[in-house]
Amino acid sequence: MKTSIVSVCKYSLADNAHLIQKVESTYNAAFPPVERRDFSLVVDLLSNDSRFFLDVLMDPVGYIGFITYWDFESFIYIEHFAIDEKRRNSGLGGKALHTFLQKTDKPILLEVEPPVDNEQIRRIAFYNRYGFEYHSLPYKQPPYRMGDPMLPMCLMSFGDIPFINDIQKIKTILYQNVYNWYE
Repeated sequence: MKTSIVSVCKYSLADNAHLIQKVESTYNAAFPPVERRDFSLVVDLLSNDSRFFLDVLMDPVGYIGFITYWDFESFIYIEHFAIDEKRRNSGLGGKALHTFLQKTDKPILLEVEPPVDNEQIRRIAFYNRYGFEYHSLPYKQPPYRMGDPMLPMCLMSFGDIPFINDIQKIKTILYQNVYNWYE
C-alpha cells in the first residue's frame, strides 16, 4: 500500500476539520502534556506562522497519523510525529517517514528521549534505520507550559547540518522559534 502525505496548511484548515480532529486525538494520546503544547496552539501556529506545517499521513485505507514540523532556513525540525493507535506496528510509520524524507532536500533535526528503557531505545533504532544519526549533545527541551520542567532529550539528524555540534546555535534556533524560550 502506498502512503501519501496530504499537507494541511492555513488555507485549508476549515476544509479539513475532520482530519484535524483525528490529528488532535492522536496528538493528545501519543504525547504526555509535558511533551506537547495545547492543541489550540498548534492550530494557531498553522494559521499564523508560515514556517510551521502539519502533514496528515494517509493511505488508501484512510488516516494513518501526522507530522508537525518547522521549515527553517538551513534545516527542517520535526516537532511531533505519531501514528494512530489503531494503525501502529504495521510498518506504516516507516513508510510515512520515508515518504516525508523524500519530499525535502534540507537536512532534518528531531528530538528523542534519552535511551533509558526499551521503548526509547526502539524509537532511536527506528530513526537510525531511516538514516538518522544520534547525537549525545547535552540538550534539554524547554517547557511547553509555565511551571513545567525542562526535559532531558537527545537530538537526531538526517542529512548534513553543518553546525550539528554547535549545541548553542541549535538551542537558539529551537528555543526561540519553537518554544518561545529565551535563555
